[in-house]
Amino acid sequence: MAAICGETISVDELWREILLRAPTKDVARSCCVSTQWRGIVRDPSFRKLHHDRYAVPSKDDVPDALLVITVDADGQSVSAVVPAMVSPVSTSQRAPMYRVIKNGISYSLANVCNGFLCFASWSRAKVVVCNPITGEKRAIPRAPPIGPDYKSSRARFVLGFSPTTHVYKLFRFADRRIDVYTLPTSGEAGGGGWRQLPLLYPCTVVETTPSVVVGGKICVMTATGTPSWHPPEIPTLGPVLVVDVASEKHRMYSPPDNGCPAADETSFTAFELHGRLCLAIRISMTNTVQFWTLSVEEDDDDDDDLPWQLLYTIKIDMKDGYNNGFQELEPMNDWFNGGYNGFIQVPEPMDAWLDGETHTLCYREGSTLYSRYIGTTTTQDLSLTEVMSWDSEIYLPEIPNSLQMCN
Repeated sequence: MAAICGETISVDELWREILLRAPTKDVARSCCVSTQWRGIVRDPSFRKLHHDRYAVPSKDDVPDALLVITVDADGQSVSAVVPAMVSPVSTSQRAPMYRVIKNGISYSLANVCNGFLCFASWSRAKVVVCNPITGEKRAIPRAPPIGPDYKSSRARFVLGFSPTTHVYKLFRFADRRIDVYTLPTSGEAGGGGWRQLPLLYPCTVVETTPSVVVGGKICVMTATGTPSWHPPEIPTLGPVLVVDVASEKHRMYSPPDNGCPAADETSFTAFELHGRLCLAIRISMTNTVQFWTLSVEEDDDDDDDLPWQLLYTIKIDMKDGYNNGFQELEPMNDWFNGGYNGFIQVPEPMDAWLDGETHTLCYREGSTLYSRYIGTTTTQDLSLTEVMSWDSEIYLPEIPNSLQMCN
């Protein structure tokens, strides 16, 4: 073991930190030094971190995380887009990007891919892809009808990108099928229309959890059991559906074994962390948030259940009136009556992301934002009983009912 700045780290972590500081040419040569160094350099999270550290940033770069606030106003869906940063912008940095995007009333943010925002209207089966830097928008042709045998009331659209083919594709997940549309590149007249792919494993896509693009793979969260749109219904985390954008092949990965009954999982969300899929699971019984990572870049067909790695279990401090990740809402009609004291309980809205500028893990639950510095490595593997605490806790003001329009 070795110690840096008073903290004890493993030898692998020490070499990782040293290689992260080495020039690109030296890192490439280090593969020939030893098996240990070769394993570090070939790790997708290491390659992404080293690239982000030494690549020259463009003035048109989109921040790692964007905050998108959408409200309905004057018959339109209006989205305000700003960087999601924990630290304030210094005077030496350029002013934060700010953009107001207007779409049809039924459009909402589907996902973010390579800095492009994908807005979808499931009722109209239409999608708009927007560049938040320039404000340019591209409308995608309407998706084909799903058919009368469709079991659920909604579908999920996800925009993906293949770094090997440099092609963007739009996927629609619905019941037992996947529809895909290839976006035309510069100079092409069209994308060739929608195509249907078979979905070998029927699954229920979770609408409230964002889909994540990791490298050239799309990661979609699914739920187990029969779906229900009853508001108190809490989806149980199911397998993760991973689709390769280039080959359009898909695989299913079992969820992590967090040692808790499914009833204790209040909610969950997903995001990209150092080149890996990261899953944040809210555990109501212990009042904690678990962060699990999975490397989806591996292409070993013999391993259908790649190991999940538990990075952090972080405690949520109890406060007066706090309800273990739930909020109480008045029932919309008599069909929802029968809840606690006449109210229904639904999970608090939650989000998680990495602030790439400060290497800070951010977690929002309801109107509270938590953060913790995690550095540039994801090599630690903790036990289920090891619990950490947040570095800071910030109370967020309520989102206004309307946004001020600007050009």
